[in-house]
Amino acid sequence: MALIIIVDDDPHVRDGLENLLASAGLASISFSGGDALLADGAWHDADCFLLDVRMNGMSGLQLQQRLLERGVSIPIIFLTAHSDGDTKARALANGALAFFAKPFDEDELLAAIDTAVARARARPD
Repeated sequence: MALIIIVDDDPHVRDGLENLLASAGLASISFSGGDALLADGAWHDADCFLLDVRMNGMSGLQLQQRLLERGVSIPIIFLTAHSDGDTKARALANGALAFFAKPFDEDELLAAIDTAVARARARPD
């Protein structure tokens, strides 16, 4: 079963995403921020990250950079309530697979997650 990591400082968003992923047959682990994620080793087995852009503490873009610095190649999908062209361009230029504005279309998000999981499973370990 695919493992999706959710990082969002809003507990309601995390709960909603966990329910959506479970209904699609996907396992998930959620974190309230980037520091909590990096302190936990469970993310090493992930197939995809769902990252909020604006969070208390470390932003999603900063977390993306930290993951890149660690050589992490797990696909990243960004979710944000505060979309702007520069942020989206920066996230995608740094390798994000997709960028969704909240509220997002659940079917489109699940399709992007399917693509991310396929890419993650195709990469050499």
